[in-house]
Amino acid sequence: MGLFNHLIPPKGKIWITFDKATFQEGEAVVGKVNVEAHEYIQGQGIKLEARVFETYQEPVWVTINNARVQEMHRVENVLYSQDVQVTGPSDFGDGPAQTFPFSVGMPPCRATRGGAAVENSLKAILQCKGRPHLQGATQVPFVPPGSMAQQMGYMQGGYPVPQGYGQPGYNPGYNPNPGYSQPGYGQQMPGYGMPPQQMPQQQVAQVRCKYCTGLMNANASTCPNCGAHQ
Repeated sequence: MGLFNHLIPPKGKIWITFDKATFQEGEAVVGKVNVEAHEYIQGQGIKLEARVFETYQEPVWVTINNARVQEMHRVENVLYSQDVQVTGPSDFGDGPAQTFPFSVGMPPCRATRGGAAVENSLKAILQCKGRPHLQGATQVPFVPPGSMAQQMGYMQGGYPVPQGYGQPGYNPGYNPNPGYSQPGYGQQMPGYGMPPQQMPQQQVAQVRCKYCTGLMNANASTCPNCGAHQ
């Protein structure tokens, strides 16, 4: 190894993948640390740095060209810090990536001041003997409790069905009609589906015309047969 090789980072990379897309606040973060080496690396261990940062902008007075001016500087506060050892000493050679599972807890934290942003960060570090460490960081995808989609029930065979579907006792939440399977339930009501009955018209008395003797209504003023006035 050359005189200044201890200042040259090893050829390789390290990164973090999660076992699912999002985590609810308060639950353990699970995933894998992935290491890919392109030369021989003598590793002294892999660790995770779990951090929750609060960042905000703050005005600061500075001197520029003998003049006092105010600038906005980024300020970072650490709200939570934990280091987790993922694996012990291990050597890596040129070849496919190796994976190491992990689980780490990160409590939900809130900003302590208005306008501040909260960042949940995980950094994976491969500690290399006599060389700069390999590092890879990412943000943890947290969501508030209750915001994740609820799981649907499943019928036999794996087909999703909404809660409450199926026969009593098959799926919690199914509320059958109280009258179901009772005597008379589902039977056709009397007259159901029959055309409406028309009311019979009132009959008018018939009389004979005194001129032509033809039949006509008793209340008619003229005969419909001969037209004579009655």
